[in-house]
Amino acid sequence: MDLRKKLPRDPIILERRFVPRGAVIILEGQEDGNTAYLVQSGRVQAYVEQHDRKIIFAEMGPGEIFGEMALIFDGPRSASVEAIEDCNLIIINRHTLKKKLEEADSTISAIVHMLVRRIIDGNKNILNRRSAPDQLEELLLNMYDNVIETLPPEKKKRFKAFILPDLNNLLDSLKDFRNEMEADEMEKEGEDRS
Repeated sequence: MDLRKKLPRDPIILERRFVPRGAVIILEGQEDGNTAYLVQSGRVQAYVEQHDRKIIFAEMGPGEIFGEMALIFDGPRSASVEAIEDCNLIIINRHTLKKKLEEADSTISAIVHMLVRRIIDGNKNILNRRSAPDQLEELLLNMYDNVIETLPPEKKKRFKAFILPDLNNLLDSLKDFRNEMEADEMEKEGEDRS
């Protein structure tokens, strides 16, 4: 007797696909997604194109999933994904995953939806940042705030006294550099118009 016939198939796995290096698997904004991909072998990179620049924000390899937001939300793909090595992928269907989430505890389903929403918001924040100095300024301020919040009240004052003057000097230097960059860009635009 063949035991494979007795075991139920998991319908979440639709098919397996080989994708050669250089092939675009998902195209940003050009398709409504309803599948995700699990990388069995090879590597892929997720990117967006902005102002004629390719901005790579993730590389994924075996055991990692991409396109997962399409399993939860309708709408066009938010990024492109390209194979940077020959890949074997497992394709996961949205309908079946939703069915599994509906069968799961409502708390689990709510957590999955919340996590996906946070990923979307985080990706948008990363892509909407203006410049490297702005990113560094935001990172420094967030780190400072995070450290302050973890310190006991009696240590906060000492931390501020030691760190804040140097942090403010660094932030002022970043502001000066940013202003210089903007002035250079304006000068270049003026030269281009003449």
